[in-house]
Amino acid sequence: MKFPDLNLLIHFDALMTCRAISRAAEQVGVSQPAMSAALSRLRKLFNDPLLLREGNHWQPTPQALALHLEFQPLLARWQRATGPRESFDPRVTARTFSLYATDYMQFTLMPRVLPELARDAPHLHLRVMPARLQHGLSMLDTNHVELLAGYFPDPSQNLRARFLYDEPAVCIVREQHPCLRRRWNLDAYLRYPHVDLSAHTGYFSSAIDRMLQAMGRQRTVAATLSSYMVGPHVVAASDLICTVPMSVAKAAARCTRLALLDVPLKLPTLSVSLYWHERHQEDPGHGWLRQYIAERVTRP
Repeated sequence: MKFPDLNLLIHFDALMTCRAISRAAEQVGVSQPAMSAALSRLRKLFNDPLLLREGNHWQPTPQALALHLEFQPLLARWQRATGPRESFDPRVTARTFSLYATDYMQFTLMPRVLPELARDAPHLHLRVMPARLQHGLSMLDTNHVELLAGYFPDPSQNLRARFLYDEPAVCIVREQHPCLRRRWNLDAYLRYPHVDLSAHTGYFSSAIDRMLQAMGRQRTVAATLSSYMVGPHVVAASDLICTVPMSVAKAAARCTRLALLDVPLKLPTLSVSLYWHERHQEDPGHGWLRQYIAERVTRP
């Protein structure tokens, strides 16, 4: 009995990771026609298209996702067992690591991490990728980034996570806002239009709207911004109200004329974690950086 070429497993993993024939070919070190031929053989082998073109992107079929979930850990263990035992020295490494984060995540993490990282790993390059709509944990699956900071309640089975911190929400208004002349309550909160910050994660915004809907109430949203850092400056120049993470509000209040108010709803705190793909779990350099970030973010 003739068994299929096991090299197809490596091609399949590259196609599922990159979701682009050209990038998969580059990762494996073969020509683009060779990778296309491998995809054709894989489709015949599994009697499934595996990858389908949707616009400018390739999307895996349900069977492809199920197969990759089963095969990828086996391939990763084989690569770890047969690969070279590399040590990692942060003082001399010149590796580049990529981190996906919103501007809020960058604001809370980078000032705590980068100053010491530049001293302890002077040649290491941390490339921070900005968040984009409809992207998130898929950036880890496709290996576009190696780390992701944020809140995702249901990561897939092939992702790992490490909790970093919890943060509450707070309302911000300009110092002379007319709401400050009245009792601050839910009615006052809903009397004025809001700046929303839900373009990427929308954690607080989604929770607010769910709670209000359960009460038969709703707020007026005048604008939805993609930047947490811009929101306070818009609020400082208007009668708009914005609900933001506490750290953003406190920092903005030091340089703009803002008043901080409790949110008149029982909002859950935002739980921030660091996420990475299983393929990087045993990488000593990756592990060192994960530990380095977590220690500096969680210390008092």
